[in-house]
Amino acid sequence: MKRLLLSFALVALTTALFAQLPVSLGIKGGFNSSKITTDNAIAGASSYTINDLKADAANGFNVGAFLRLKFGKSFLQPELLYNVQKGKTSFDGSSLTASSTTTDLQGTVTQHMDVKSVQVPILFGVKVLDLKVASVNLMTGPAMSFILNGSEITLNKQDGVAVDPSLYDPSNFKNNTWDWQLGAGVDVAMLSFDVRYAWGLTNVSEGVSNNDPTVIGFKNKGNTLTLSLGIRLF
Repeated sequence: MKRLLLSFALVALTTALFAQLPVSLGIKGGFNSSKITTDNAIAGASSYTINDLKADAANGFNVGAFLRLKFGKSFLQPELLYNVQKGKTSFDGSSLTASSTTTDLQGTVTQHMDVKSVQVPILFGVKVLDLKVASVNLMTGPAMSFILNGSEITLNKQDGVAVDPSLYDPSNFKNNTWDWQLGAGVDVAMLSFDVRYAWGLTNVSEGVSNNDPTVIGFKNKGNTLTLSLGIRLF
């Protein structure tokens, strides 16, 4: 709740600073495709490494609201979104030396990530083409995400058997993460369609949170492609 209130406060402060400018308020939602990469070093008693890491894209979604503060052909667009990102990484642990911390990871294992967050992008945009009935915009800027409870990391063997959860820390998510977004959008009447790509600047999860040598952890960082549709209410 504190994170949500902080997000609202950030958007409200931005609005207050630019209250003298034309402002639009809207709601939006969309789908995303995330590829969450994983470091090949395992945090634990020793820095074991795993082979043949393969990250696959997985689909999630986001929904929320946005403000558009206009000044000439440029605009500032803060957003408040509930964001769900998913990712899948498969790896071959057959080369790992058998030990109490790696036995379950020998063979082909798949890591699934389900990351839920409140995301606050702050985007600067420019109208590059005005066709009267429609306009084309370019936008870029940072986004901060507050990771929520309910985010999960799970490991499964090729046969579908879950890795012993006592050997893997599923709660080593960072409290917040940053990425940089770049995209383009089209406005038609009260509708706004945009496509963006976000580069992860910080890790989503990082090693082992409790430094327990019997617990395994990975470093994960995600890049995301998002397609969204917005409706300006005024």
